Amino acid sequence: MIASAVFLIALFLYMGGSYIVMAGKVWELESLRKITKTQKLQIQTFASNIDELKKQMSRLNEFDTKLRVITNLNTPSKDNTQLLGLGGPKEVDLNNVASLDEKMREEALKKMQGDLTKLQSEALKQEASFQEITDFMKERNSMWASTPSIWPVKGWLTSGFGNRMSPFTGNWAMHNGIDVAARMDTPVIAPAAGIVIKEGFDTGLGKMLKIDHGYGLNTTYGHLSKTKVTAGQKIKRGQIIAFVGNTGYSTGPHLHYEVHVNNIPVNPSKYILD
Repeated sequence: MIASAVFLIALFLYMGGSYIVMAGKVWELESLRKITKTQKLQIQTFASNIDELKKQMSRLNEFDTKLRVITNLNTPSKDNTQLLGLGGPKEVDLNNVASLDEKMREEALKKMQGDLTKLQSEALKQEASFQEITDFMKERNSMWASTPSIWPVKGWLTSGFGNRMSPFTGNWAMHNGIDVAARMDTPVIAPAAGIVIKEGFDTGLGKMLKIDHGYGLNTTYGHLSKTKVTAGQKIKRGQIIAFVGNTGYSTGPHLHYEVHVNNIPVNPSKYILD
C-alpha cells in the first residue's frame, strides 16, 4: 500500500509537471501564432504599400514624359530609364503574403526590400527630372506668357489662313489671318501679354489694333467696333482689348485676326491651344 501510494504520488507529480510544461508550450505556441499573424498582416500591408508606390511612380513617369513633350526637352538617357512599367511574372506573389510559408515569406521580404530600394532610387531620379523641367519652365515663363495661344473671340471660323477668293474682287488673294464671325460688340481678348503698338483706323481693316508680344511675335485685330486700349499700353492675356465690329472692308460683323513671326504672317490656328 505504501509503495502504491508512493507510485501514485509520483505519477501525479509527473503528470502535473508534464501538464504545466505542456500548458507553457501551448501558451508559447499561441503567442507565436499571434505574433506570426501580426507579422503576416504587416508584410501584407507593406506589400500593398509598395504596389501602390509603384503605381504612383508610374503615373509620375507618364506625367514627366508629357511635360517633356510639351516643353520639347530631351527624355532622360537610357542609363536613367525608369524601372516603372516593367512586366512579366512575379517570382513571389506579394498579394497573398499571408498565405505563404516561412521560406516563401523570406523570399517575399527580400523582393520587397529590393523593390523598395529601386523605388527610392527612382524617386531621386524623378525629383531631379521634375527640377529640370521646373527650371526650364521658369526660364521660359515670360516667353510663354507672350505667346498667343487662346482664341481672341468666341465665334465661328468663316475664313482660314492662305489663298482664297476675295469677296470684293472675285480674284484669288492671300488672306494673312483668319476671320471669326461673332455678334456685334462681342468682347475681343488678348491671346497673350504684350504692348499695344498701334491703335487706329485702316482702310481695309477698319478700326484696328496691333500688339507686340516680344520674341518677334505680333498680332493684329481688324474690323473692330471700338477699342478699350491705347498705343503704348501694357496688356495681359485674357484682358478685353476691343469689341467685334463691321468696319473697313467687311461683309458682316467679324474679327480679322493675324499672327506675325518676325514680320512674316503665319497661320494663327497653329498658335491656338484651347
